[in-house]
Amino acid sequence: FLCLQPRTGNPLTANSVYQIVSRCCYKYKQKKTNPHLLRDMIVTHVRKNGDASEKELEALALFMGHSIQMQRDSYDRRTLEQKVSPAVKLMQDMNSLGGGGGVL
Repeated sequence: FLCLQPRTGNPLTANSVYQIVSRCCYKYKQKKTNPHLLRDMIVTHVRKNGDASEKELEALALFMGHSIQMQRDSYDRRTLEQKVSPAVKLMQDMNSLGGGGGVL
């Protein structure tokens, strides 16, 4: 797979891809960014959204050249409260089913 620069016909270099991504992001969102930050934002969004399965997260990690653990450590930016809220909600739901005499 070969991508060419429109003006010169020369192959794209890592630097030219960096510049293209940076310019496009600024043009459409008025925010300075770069390919690495864009990649970081995508993984952070996928992890934060919570809709991805473990298999999908693992595939994304492998595609990025990471282990699933490295991805969790590097890109999971949820607060402790956000991380435990599903468990708290589950316990509250269980307590409401049992008439309030449950775990909490």
